[in-house]
Amino acid sequence: MTEPKPKDNRGGPGRGQGRKAIVPGEHLAVVSIRTTHEQKEKLARLGGGEWVRKKIDQAKEPQA
Repeated sequence: MTEPKPKDNRGGPGRGQGRKAIVPGEHLAVVSIRTTHEQKEKLARLGGGEWVRKKIDQAKEPQA
């Protein structure tokens, strides 16, 4: 017969786990887009999500 394994603290939620917020306290929305493989690679070279957020902030609003 085998002995039971000792309990450890693995599993379940823990403090400090998960990806850290870009701006603490700010909630970000997930946006999904379709691109070609080449466009995806270029986006990664340009800076990925950080680059996209910067471009959105810099863009002028369209006239209504």
